[in-house]
Amino acid sequence: MDKNIFFRNGVEAITSSLIIEDALTQCLFFLQTLMPMDIMSIHLWEGSLNSLRIAATTNGKIKMASDILIPIPEEYRGIPEWLQDEDIKIYNDFRDDPISVLVQDALAPIFGPREYSHMIMRVKIEEERICDVVALAKGPGRYAWEHAELFELLHSTFGIAVSNALHHKEIMLIKDRLVEDNRILKERLSSWSTTNIVGAHAGMQHVVKRISQVGNTNAPVLILGETGTGKDVVASALQEQSSRRDKAFVRLNCGAIPEGLLDSELFGHEKGAFTGAHTTHIGRIERADGGTLFLDEVGELSQSAQVKLLRVLQNGEIERIGGSMTRHVDVRVIAATHCDLEAMVADGRFRADLYYRLSVFPIIIPPLRERRSDIHLLTDSIIKKCSTNMNIAPPTLAPGAINDLIDYEWPGNVRELANVIERAIINNPEGPLTFPELRYGPTVTVDRHASALPLDEFVSLDEMNRLYITRVLGGVGGKIHGPGGAAEILDINPHTLRSRMDKLGIQYRKR
Repeated sequence: MDKNIFFRNGVEAITSSLIIEDALTQCLFFLQTLMPMDIMSIHLWEGSLNSLRIAATTNGKIKMASDILIPIPEEYRGIPEWLQDEDIKIYNDFRDDPISVLVQDALAPIFGPREYSHMIMRVKIEEERICDVVALAKGPGRYAWEHAELFELLHSTFGIAVSNALHHKEIMLIKDRLVEDNRILKERLSSWSTTNIVGAHAGMQHVVKRISQVGNTNAPVLILGETGTGKDVVASALQEQSSRRDKAFVRLNCGAIPEGLLDSELFGHEKGAFTGAHTTHIGRIERADGGTLFLDEVGELSQSAQVKLLRVLQNGEIERIGGSMTRHVDVRVIAATHCDLEAMVADGRFRADLYYRLSVFPIIIPPLRERRSDIHLLTDSIIKKCSTNMNIAPPTLAPGAINDLIDYEWPGNVRELANVIERAIINNPEGPLTFPELRYGPTVTVDRHASALPLDEFVSLDEMNRLYITRVLGGVGGKIHGPGGAAEILDINPHTLRSRMDKLGIQYRKR
């Protein structure tokens, strides 16, 4: 066949579909008319795993996208890295190449145990290894160099087609994951409305009114309240009131992500942006495009993340790490924090322009001690939920137990109330429930000699924290982050530790 005609027909076969196994099958059918070929496979080299991955394979009757990982023994690991001037190899006896032996063993469960001649083409684009295209023909001695010369004409076409097919597959997987994430979130939100907020007609009445006022707008909302007051519940109610209720609702706890990973998690990164970035990662903001992004503990955002988030709020623009393309997003931002953001702005720990953007419509959740009238309703709701989870009948409260709950100060708010009730049910599932620790406190053995200090020798809790953190830092040579650092010893997020050190006036090296 004329080489130009061969190339044109080969391109049509390889690019016939973005589904890699379908395109590979069409290519097999075309090449079978010109050369011996019973199986074709696409192999990817996973350098970090020292393994070959069979991404797709076909014999015409069986075509499949696969994920077969073939670990390469240490003594053979140099073999996949061919010489630069060799793009194609022929092994008419597969035993001549230990890698071909491993490939043939991996394909045997699919196509049956046979002996094949192998023709392997290394596909590269600008020196980047894209894949290996492998042709197998039954029996020894089946391939000649005239077959390799024709096969090699399709080198660049295979590179572009396989690269596009792999990117398409990755995008479809991401899309499927987003659809599933959205389905789960919508199911969670489907039962939520302001009427599900316990205390909607009592202590939370003002909060419910604020939710109704702003819920159906696109305005950013800042939810303020102590830890455990239910900021996530209010965020869910806002989403349910919104015109975006059927769109993505993406959550991120800013305090739970290490500072070094926060930008990537929020804004995403391109493949190869940094060591370990083997694939493109779509950040939470892009995943929330068209919907809502809920940033819990927004006060924990790093300064660099604050700058980028401000750009999202002002212009609806982001750039992935390692990328140069500006992407436009339509995202409503709901933020929440227990921190005093105004004080953080005054101290320079939080950007004033970002604070004013986020606090267009603040909602302040009162602590539980300021809405004690809700405790009875909350207790009933928590007992029913815990009993359902434990598959038991709801236990009753002992006489006077509700008064113990109402009289307690609840520094941990609703979350602490739920923990206390759940612990009581575990201890006494048949009831009646009592809460003696609220009245008397936990039993503690006190060393009278250790506590017998004059009152003027005591220091404030902040001063004690400052002294202890300083001592730990001295013991680790000032190291904050990483193994053996102060954050690891104190069991605290490094970013949170730095914020606390700023508040306590502890000097440290800025990164």
